[in-house]
Amino acid sequence: MTSDGEKIQAPELLRKSLEEVQDLHKKLSRKERGSNNRKEAKRRLAKKYRQIDNQRKDFHFKLARRLFSRYDVVYIEELNVGAMKELWGRKVSDLGFASFVKILEHVAQKEGKEVRKIDRWFPSSQTCSDCSHRYEDLSLEERTWTCEECGSLHDRDLNAARNVLERALSSAEAGVRPSGAAARDATSK
Repeated sequence: MTSDGEKIQAPELLRKSLEEVQDLHKKLSRKERGSNNRKEAKRRLAKKYRQIDNQRKDFHFKLARRLFSRYDVVYIEELNVGAMKELWGRKVSDLGFASFVKILEHVAQKEGKEVRKIDRWFPSSQTCSDCSHRYEDLSLEERTWTCEECGSLHDRDLNAARNVLERALSSAEAGVRPSGAAARDATSK
């Protein structure tokens, strides 16, 4: 999500092709080892994975170009993708966040733009973007929450995006280069 409220929906390509992938795995496992039929089944499965990977890369490149057509600097949170995979498994792998960050940095370099990263330990979701009060009991299931101090209702993702932008701008004003990884721009607020 961007700090100006645009929700970017990932295509979840593996999830959409999961039935076909599972079917190809099943067909492969039923072929006799060393046979030409097994080699062909293996080739078909690899082709399907390549197709999914290419579609994901295409989405990532288009998204990176779209972001940099609107923004000169994109701020992202450095995320612990390994820990996220343990929690959410296949869904996190399907998003391909690490490859998106690499593509984002590649496109930024090519277009003379910038990607700046915000520390992963910054509590972007838990901090009210209006009054800076921290709601420490925010669970992962809570998609919206109301600030106990000022009464503001927050969408978790939009609030986090605004906090990432605010953190990045305050770091830039202080002359500190934010550390971290991907999707906020200084011109979007």
